[in-house]
Amino acid sequence: MKKIVIVLFLMLFGFTQAQQSPYISDNGLFIFNKKDNSPDKYTGSPYYEDDFIPGTIIDEKGRTQAASLRYNALDQTVEIKLEGQGDKVVTLPKVSSLTYSLDGYTYFIDNLNTDKGYINSYFARYYDGEEVSFIGHPYVDVAPGREANNGYEKAKAPRIRVIMDYFIQVNDGQYQEVRLKEKDFAKIFKSDRMEKYMDDHKIKSEQDVVEMLKFYEQNS
Repeated sequence: MKKIVIVLFLMLFGFTQAQQSPYISDNGLFIFNKKDNSPDKYTGSPYYEDDFIPGTIIDEKGRTQAASLRYNALDQTVEIKLEGQGDKVVTLPKVSSLTYSLDGYTYFIDNLNTDKGYINSYFARYYDGEEVSFIGHPYVDVAPGREANNGYEKAKAPRIRVIMDYFIQVNDGQYQEVRLKEKDFAKIFKSDRMEKYMDDHKIKSEQDVVEMLKFYEQNS
């Protein structure tokens, strides 16, 4: 079985990165300085998290490094702050062998088959059970700006916001898009037991879905 050695891959990758300066972290991973690719004039934020959140970087060998993380949906990168590096923001290459764990979800990159077509991007994994997987796809929505047509109007800058689409996969099938609403899950989990559960429990958050899926797998 062939496996990419993370350190070697990142070393080779590092030599191809123009205008980026790699340095080596304590566990041997090459890391790159973050470049700001955001538009000059816009309102809103490209980040799913409001600020950096304590988390863990994990490679395919199970090696870990604590870091503060946030996801930039505009660049499709996980931004990193490491202890002892001050306010320096860095990124790692987009490889499937690296995941980023935060409280309640883990970012991973993949090309997934969904009912909206294949999506090649970072996803947030909220639940990964034996029969069911629950993920989110964060992406940027851009509302166009507007120029002032006369001296009485004010120009309006483009506005960006991050939207999370949610998907459920059952028994390794295609990922189906769902909203955080009981009726969407009732179309997928058709049983008297699940109908009663959803009558008794409101689905309003990712954690509500996780608790429902745990119940499903424990009682299926």
